Amino acid sequence: MTGGERTTGPAGTAYHLRPRSGWLNDPNGMVFHQGPWHVFYQHNPQAARHDRIAWGHASSEDLVRWEHHPVAFGPTEGGPDAFGCWSGVLLPTPGGAVALYTGVVDESQVSTVCLRRGDEELVRWSGPRVVAAQPGPPVRVMRDPFVWQHAGRRWALLGAGLADGTPAVLLYDAEDLADWRYAGVWLRGDRADLAAAGPADVWECPQLVLLDGGTGEASLVLSLHDRGRLTQVVGVGGHVVDDDGTPRFEPSGVAVLDVGTSFYAPQVAPDPDPGAWLLGWVREEDRPADGPDHAGCLTLPRRVVPDDHGAHAGAVRLVLDPRVAAGLPLGPPEEVTAHQELDRPLRVEALAEGARLTHAELPKVPLAAGDLVLVDADVLEVYPAQGPPTTHRHPRPWALTVRPGRAGPAGQVVEVRAVDVSRLRPPTTPADRQVRGAPPR
Repeated sequence: MTGGERTTGPAGTAYHLRPRSGWLNDPNGMVFHQGPWHVFYQHNPQAARHDRIAWGHASSEDLVRWEHHPVAFGPTEGGPDAFGCWSGVLLPTPGGAVALYTGVVDESQVSTVCLRRGDEELVRWSGPRVVAAQPGPPVRVMRDPFVWQHAGRRWALLGAGLADGTPAVLLYDAEDLADWRYAGVWLRGDRADLAAAGPADVWECPQLVLLDGGTGEASLVLSLHDRGRLTQVVGVGGHVVDDDGTPRFEPSGVAVLDVGTSFYAPQVAPDPDPGAWLLGWVREEDRPADGPDHAGCLTLPRRVVPDDHGAHAGAVRLVLDPRVAAGLPLGPPEEVTAHQELDRPLRVEALAEGARLTHAELPKVPLAAGDLVLVDADVLEVYPAQGPPTTHRHPRPWALTVRPGRAGPAGQVVEVRAVDVSRLRPPTTPADRQVRGAPPR
C-alpha cells in the first residue's frame, strides 16, 4: 500500500505495496505494459490468510506510487482453478495479454497450467483454459510457470518436486500457447555441483535471467521449499546452451540472493531499463480472525544486475531500483543519537563505518559506507554497497546504534530521514473505479 493509508491492527506498512486488506503472497504477472509497470499478486481479498487465492492487481508510473485495481480474477467454481489461481506470468499479445498460471482444483493440490485472455487495460479476463497438465512419475508436484524464448521458440519452466524428494525444474515446449508439450526434467537438485543451493524438496517460482552479451550466460532464480518450510532464494549461475534446438542449462555456481529471513518467491520481468526488474514477497503468517485485516507485502522494486565480484559465470546480485532510490519523498535530515529505535518509516544511509542495526531476536547487521536501510513498520530492507540485500519482517523494532568517534566527510556516521508517506498517494484513487464490459473470449 502507498499513500500513507492504514488499515486496522498494528504494523501496517506505509510505502511497501500491499492490498488495502486481505492476504498477499507471491508477485505474479509482472509486466511493463503501455507505459506503466504492472504487478499482479497472490491475493485473498476476503481474509488475511492463504485461502482461495485470486490475482490482485496494481500499477505504477514510477515504481514508487502504486494504484490499486480491482481483483483481476479468482477461482472458478467447478473449474480447473477452483481451489486457487496460483503463481504465474503474463505475456503481452496483440490487443491484450494472456495470463499463464498454476490452477489448483482441490485440496490434493494437483495442478495444471491455466490460460486466461485479458483486454488491453488488463482488467477484464476470460475464463480459464487448461494448456498443460502435470506429467506422470517421477514428478510429484509442479507449479509456477515461467515463459521465455530460446532460438526463436517459446519455452516454459515449472518448479517441481520428484517422488524421491528431489527438487527439480521441468521444461515444456510452449510455442503453441494453447497446447504445451512436456519436454522432460530440465534440472535436478541432486547434482553435486548444486549442493550449495541448500536443502529442498520442491524448487518453486523458477525465473531465468538471461544476461547481456549473447553468450548464453544466465542466472536461474529458485525459491527453496523444504518439506513445508519456505527457506531462501538462490541464483544458480551458468549458461543456456542449445541441444539440437532444445535449451539445456549448464550450472556453474550458486549464490544466496537475499540473506534475511523474510524474502521469498521473487519474479523478474524485462522493462526499458538495463537488466530486469524484480519484486519479492515479504513473508508474513496467516492472521487470526480477530487480528489485523491484512497480511503480506512486496519488497521495494529491485533490479537484477551482474555481480562483478561473483565467483562463477552468471552470478547476479539484487539492488534497489534507482527509480525508487531517487523517488521516495524524504523529510530533512534528523538529529542522530547514539542509540535510537527505528519505529516509523525511515531511510538511513551509512556515510562511514561505525553504525550497526540491532534487534532483540535477530542477528545484528553492521553498516558500511554506502549501505542503505529502509524501514517501514515491521519490514526492514538493507541494500549494501556490495553483496546481497537483507529483508526481515518482525513485530519488534530494530535499533540503530552509532559508535562515538567515527565520522564521514560531513562529520556524520549516518544520515536519517523520514519517508514522507503523505506524498506517496497516487494522483487518482481507483479503489471505487467501476469496471464495465464483458470479459474477452
